[in-house]
Amino acid sequence: MRPGWRPSTTLYRQLVGAHVDDRSRVLDVGCGRSELLATELARAARAVGTDPDVASLRANETLPLRAAATGERLPFPDRTFDLVVLAWVLEHLERPTAVFREVHRVLCPGGRVAFLTPNAWNYNAWLIRAVPNRLHHVFTSRLYGRPAGDTFPTRYRCNSTGVIHRTLSPLGFDRERIVLNGDPSYIAVNEPLFRLGVLLESLYDLAPLRRARVHLIGLYRKH
Repeated sequence: MRPGWRPSTTLYRQLVGAHVDDRSRVLDVGCGRSELLATELARAARAVGTDPDVASLRANETLPLRAAATGERLPFPDRTFDLVVLAWVLEHLERPTAVFREVHRVLCPGGRVAFLTPNAWNYNAWLIRAVPNRLHHVFTSRLYGRPAGDTFPTRYRCNSTGVIHRTLSPLGFDRERIVLNGDPSYIAVNEPLFRLGVLLESLYDLAPLRRARVHLIGLYRKH
């Protein structure tokens, strides 16, 4: 239906992969149990993952080095990593500035942070906001087959291009790239809803609404 369209996870993997080689030291914040970046991180000289959920860390077979930690208190010395990655993490942050201050601290000068997150201005975020956090695990387990322990409260405190830039820039980051990508699959639990999702996403192709596409893929560089 849309030749050339690529999923946001593919765009994110390509963005991360372009900055990983056999000398790279990479930190995956909120790594969970996912293997999203397995291929890319396998090329790194060292890849470390952190997550506050110990069960997810134990189930992670991608990263041999893992630590139970929150983004606000990363257990690493200053200037340890060349790249920090955060996939599906920003939407859960209670204190985004504190997290990115820590990311800045553990990055080497010239190091980068890459992220993939939902856009707070998209209709999906508004639908999720309408559901109390205590019920999110019911929807994620039934619709996506995810364990209940993998579901964290959503806050959307750093989930638009403007807020992200206003948060990172004062901390000493320069924006290198922001991609806003559409995806109708969130509500596509059946054919009619898929068609509705496609229609809604087509509206986000209009110039005034492009900033509200469902996913943000970004790359910032430390001074």
